[in-house]
Amino acid sequence: MKLLPILLMVLLPLMSFPAGADFSSLAVLNEISGKVAKPGDLVEFSFTLEKGYNTSESTSVTFFLEKVPENWTAGIYADGTQVSQITLPEEAGEKELTLKVRVPENEKDGAYPVKIGLRPYGESIRNYDTVYQEFTVTIDRNAMSNMEIYSDIPGKKTHPGIPVSFGATVENKYKSRANFQIYLVSKPEGWGVDLLSTDGTRITRLGVPGEGNQQFSVTVNPPLNATKGDYEVLVAACPEKSNQSVLLPLSVTINPEMAKNEDLSAYVEFNSSIVGLAIRPEKTAKFAVSLRSRYDQPLKLNLKVLSQPEGWNTEFVTDDDEDERLSSFMLGAGEEQAFIVKVKPFLNATSGLYPITVAAVSGNRTVSRQLEVNINNNLENAELLKVDSNPSELTLNPGSSSEIRINVENRGNDPLEDVTLEINEVTGITSQIQGFGTIEELEAGESKTIPVQITANANAGSGVKEIFVRAKSDDLVSSEKSIKVNVEKSSSSGLLGIALLGFAIIVLVFVVRKFGRR
Repeated sequence: MKLLPILLMVLLPLMSFPAGADFSSLAVLNEISGKVAKPGDLVEFSFTLEKGYNTSESTSVTFFLEKVPENWTAGIYADGTQVSQITLPEEAGEKELTLKVRVPENEKDGAYPVKIGLRPYGESIRNYDTVYQEFTVTIDRNAMSNMEIYSDIPGKKTHPGIPVSFGATVENKYKSRANFQIYLVSKPEGWGVDLLSTDGTRITRLGVPGEGNQQFSVTVNPPLNATKGDYEVLVAACPEKSNQSVLLPLSVTINPEMAKNEDLSAYVEFNSSIVGLAIRPEKTAKFAVSLRSRYDQPLKLNLKVLSQPEGWNTEFVTDDDEDERLSSFMLGAGEEQAFIVKVKPFLNATSGLYPITVAAVSGNRTVSRQLEVNINNNLENAELLKVDSNPSELTLNPGSSSEIRINVENRGNDPLEDVTLEINEVTGITSQIQGFGTIEELEAGESKTIPVQITANANAGSGVKEIFVRAKSDDLVSSEKSIKVNVEKSSSSGLLGIALLGFAIIVLVFVVRKFGRR
């Protein structure tokens, strides 16, 4: 028992106490105190500030940088904002903080310590001892970068003059958002290379979230005279305020040309479910066609009309918008492109069978399709657009007006756009369409009414005058509707004029007899 006090006296000086024991009101906890970086990097260390021994009171802490390498910058951040002091409230026992250190771009390799100090303050604080924490940044120019750039398919095949696109990704391994320069390092002479964002615009920089990634694309356009072989395009990404770039090599293989004895029909199918249509000469024939690729590479196809009757007009339009005309497009490997061939006959075309040959062309190779339009003047001319008037006859005095209502009906199966009224001019009659006189859209089976003001001019002669109204939408025109306007001078107005003249004469005679000559 006498040895116990002696043992305690020997062992107590050798014992160490962990941070957070009764000897301090603060504790600093961190899992990583050393990181490897390159010159120009922003290095971040996360640590937790914790209240020390059994206290639940609010604790305020001030921070300072005890030791920072020359020309380096550093700061302590809480929730993304740089701070010099914080307060841990009664209900909070700890706070996550970040030490951010910016390494100069010309710094040499080696280990560099960064030391921070934390000191509690406030009226309730009895222990004002400073807590120190040291972090180490090791500069290694050969270390892995805190970013990565890659492509899931870094090698593709194509043909001379046919562009090929690579999807690329920049991965940000920093914990905070960072901007990266994206640039072209090298390419074959005479080749075109575009760096594009996901929406197709050219880029030179990308902003990438912390520990996130951002996609972009690299479009490579080999020239028409590119020869068979493998070619490399080199793209790079570099964090801003850094001279350390990461390279992305992309490989483009130029395939041999198509077999010289093969027609384009061996690689592309030109399909049409209907190759013959019967119409009247004032109508337009519309053929739904498609091109399907059986080739393993993209093809640029030009659309051409090889032959058509004189005075006829043939054009290629998209399925979605017939105002959007096509002249060429890229047909991907195995893809199919559908479109419309619109054929407008010569207005005075006689009945008969008329062939039209259309084609897709790639270089000096052609795949064609013959379409037939059967002009039949005896076909029933179904009235798809019809107009009617209420009333269809009216009587007006010179200088008077009346409103009629024109009903426009779509009797077809498709909606009509921009339906307008047309009224011919008649001497002595003025017709004014109320509003804009245009129906923007008229659904199949729908009808709408447009008011029209009819006025007989003051000098209009008596008699029946006839005006004609019709509706029009694109190349569809309704038949004309006749409206008869009977202009007549009112008999009551004539009698009233005679009565007024007689009354004036009577007054004149009365005045002369009563007053005579003076």
